[in-house]
Amino acid sequence: MIQNFKKTKIHLILASTLFFTAVFADDHMIYEEGRHYKSLGLAEKVVAEDNRVEVLEVFAYSCNHCFNFEPYLDQFDRSKADYVDVVKMPVIFNDAYKMHARIYYTAESLGNLDVMHTEVYKAIHLDRKMLMDEDEIFKLFEKNGVSKEQFQSRFRSFTVESKINRAQRLTRKYKIRSTPTIIVNGKYVANGPGTRTFEDMIAVSKQLVEMEYLASSQSSN
Repeated sequence: MIQNFKKTKIHLILASTLFFTAVFADDHMIYEEGRHYKSLGLAEKVVAEDNRVEVLEVFAYSCNHCFNFEPYLDQFDRSKADYVDVVKMPVIFNDAYKMHARIYYTAESLGNLDVMHTEVYKAIHLDRKMLMDEDEIFKLFEKNGVSKEQFQSRFRSFTVESKINRAQRLTRKYKIRSTPTIIVNGKYVANGPGTRTFEDMIAVSKQLVEMEYLASSQSSN
């Protein structure tokens, strides 16, 4: 009888362990598709090597929410796993957005995006500049060490135009309606009716990153 009791106890312990393992697995992925994020039906193919995961922020320089979101995304970028690539793409709804996208890709082409990205945000949201005039835009670049010749060689270059065209195409393909929007590996949008705060966006993005990393790791084995 004692042996039967011990066997029963062992079975209960095993069952309890399995139960809590299953609960933990379910609770670990706490954000739901349709509520906190959505899948993209026509996903853009993201070329990822070595199980890397791309986190794309779609932003607008004129967007006050994007300006306020920057510290949250910067913190995520600093603390992210080493297999995560954080990238940005300016949204393009019309010609005004296209001009600001041109600023972004010009700075990227010149190799001073780290400085200019912050400077553009400050000029628009703190100094109340529109940055829609090419001369005004150049003055901001000049202030940060870019010559007239350098600026003019990049501002309407083939490289910049190509990236603007791609951003415009992805704005439509991803069906971007607002900014900031986070897209993970071209498959998931970390914005949903249940994603209400910047903290939520980061948390949902982290879960989607983990989902993608686990999926790619399993497929490569």
